Amino acid sequence: MALDSYSACVCGSGKKLKFCCQDVMQDLSRASSLRQNQPEVALQILRGLRAKHADKESVARELIGVLLDLNRTEEALAVGAEFLKTQPDNPLMLVTMSELRLVVNGFDSTRRLLHRAFQIASKTRPDDVASLAFRVSMEMLQRGSLFSAREHMTLALRLSRGDMQQRILNRLMSLEADRHLPSVCRTSWGLLPVKGSDEVLGQDQRARKLCLLGCFEPAAIVYNRLADQQPTDGAVWFNLGLCQLWDGRDREGGASLRHAATLLTDAEQAIDAEILAQLIEIQFSDDRSYISSVRLQVHSVSELVSRLRNSSNIRFLNSHDHENCQHFPGTDHVAEVVMLRDPVGTAGLDALPESLADVDVFDVIDEDAAKEAGVPGSFIEVTTLDRLLDAALVSLRDLLGDLILTGAADEKRERISSDPAALAPFDLRHVRPADMKETVYRRLTSEELVACIGRWTARPLAVLGGKTPQEAVAVPELRRPLVAAVVVLHELLGRTEMYAPVSNTFERLQLAPRSAVEFDDNVHLGTFNSLTLSRCNIATYSGNLLELGSRLGMLGKFDEAAQCFDRMIEQADSIDANAAVSAYSSRATMARVANDMELASSLLEKARTYVTGPEAFRLRLEMDIRQLSYCLDDPASPTLKTVLHRLRDQYLPKVPELRELITSQLIESGCSHLLPELEGSPSGSGSGQLWVPGTTPEDPAAGGKLWLPGQ
Repeated sequence: MALDSYSACVCGSGKKLKFCCQDVMQDLSRASSLRQNQPEVALQILRGLRAKHADKESVARELIGVLLDLNRTEEALAVGAEFLKTQPDNPLMLVTMSELRLVVNGFDSTRRLLHRAFQIASKTRPDDVASLAFRVSMEMLQRGSLFSAREHMTLALRLSRGDMQQRILNRLMSLEADRHLPSVCRTSWGLLPVKGSDEVLGQDQRARKLCLLGCFEPAAIVYNRLADQQPTDGAVWFNLGLCQLWDGRDREGGASLRHAATLLTDAEQAIDAEILAQLIEIQFSDDRSYISSVRLQVHSVSELVSRLRNSSNIRFLNSHDHENCQHFPGTDHVAEVVMLRDPVGTAGLDALPESLADVDVFDVIDEDAAKEAGVPGSFIEVTTLDRLLDAALVSLRDLLGDLILTGAADEKRERISSDPAALAPFDLRHVRPADMKETVYRRLTSEELVACIGRWTARPLAVLGGKTPQEAVAVPELRRPLVAAVVVLHELLGRTEMYAPVSNTFERLQLAPRSAVEFDDNVHLGTFNSLTLSRCNIATYSGNLLELGSRLGMLGKFDEAAQCFDRMIEQADSIDANAAVSAYSSRATMARVANDMELASSLLEKARTYVTGPEAFRLRLEMDIRQLSYCLDDPASPTLKTVLHRLRDQYLPKVPELRELITSQLIESGCSHLLPELEGSPSGSGSGQLWVPGTTPEDPAAGGKLWLPGQ
């Protein structure tokens, strides 16, 4: 506790200690010193102070802290609530109680108090409010309210400073890059302009200011009143829907957006509103496909693993990170396997086995630690879709028999996640055989995905009034929900890392594409949502194509991103060399997504020619390692040996640690026969010359020179 009379008071009032809490500081300091070892004595002192100085925030806050130390949470909440009755605008107590109630009761029960804290404390205690907003965003992420999560995270970023701001920025960037989330939830959405009387415009401005403070419920109340005044104003209903989404009330927000879609006169804005409404309706639908897990106690783990290895319907996985695996103390994650079921056909994907379930094997290596964690012994976890779980358990019991100690009647099933039922027809569970090229497997899955989309277009949809997409094309009044349904389908498929260009589905249905948007060259691309970004007229855009392409690629709009990089490649000789390298490298990524490995490899080759400067060695090495992984998708690639020889000749003498990485990649890809290509002398080494960084193998002067450190 600060005792300098002219220092700022600890209560956060902004006053000097002498003119604020000096009369209680001696007792507060004494209670604080007793808090750790004699909390009951400290509590008695603070209760006495509280009785005499009920208006002192420093006393109330210290009392709350001691009560929390003693796990007397309800009493702590009562003290804070009582204080706020007399001083409802005290910034520090608002922040303290908001944080406490948020932890204890969650956002919904704390909403009003939080919004009061946001309004009162944002200027005087921005870091504290940022911390509150970030905590809200984490809760929203957990419950799937993605629009609210992003908006609260953005608020936290605006208010925070220093290291905290950097941590929040990193988390926001991670959220925006998460391909398992729909792209429309990962970008910024802005309120639409509202027209009306001066009074209406004034209320609109008030709501916008509330949104900037993170007070989304009060803002929604304002727009709700405006909707009563202007019931046919689509912009008001759209803004109401966004505020409800940002406030974590997704179902209400979806309903408002659905209504806005019927009122908006701008066709593209109406489609955007319909897309959001349909996506939310699907995301929060009770019609879901559930994934469940069952834990079975087992014994003799070594025998169990042997039986698994001897089964033709078990595939051991080598991709699991055992070092960073999170599991119960005292246990070891012995194995991760996939249970397979026989193919259902003889051609295409039907000729491949399908995944029946994932099985994780855990052995107890420290009995005391395991028992303390509630683990009685070794166990396996079986995880799969609800509809497959019975078959998986029967198959596993047939295989492992008496090694499973848990009886069938004692199985406890736990639902761990779910997906919208709308994705069920696209659940491709086929597993690539070890002898099948990755490129062939991706081609087969791509063909099956196209077939699945074809079947979807012939299926009646509720949003189309029971008509199929094929039928709805002929009904002009259904264009809005039809376009939205197509976009939402591809948004959901993108979550599962299954990619098919949305433009292909438009063409299949002979559906006119959405209108293009002209972007100003100097516009900040981060202010646009993913739907608007994907409609950018790339052919006429003369701004930062690299940033636009990178954003589109991050959002899963690969065709549009490829167009950006293609335009840059056309200008490669007239733009900055680093930008040219980025354009070729990024375009190679898009080519790989399209399963065009030959194009991807050739683009990386071209990118190498633009690499210059002191980082050339490192950049070329990264490209060559990347090109190696591309070539290993198709081991018959004529470029594979060339890349291996380049790695051997130019990099292994300097970075011998690379040999282990390259060797493991070759073995995992079934290319052990190429290991000898890493041996022997560098090509052309008979010349006895030295290779200097900056020259290329294609340069005759480079020959087979030896690289000397320091050059």
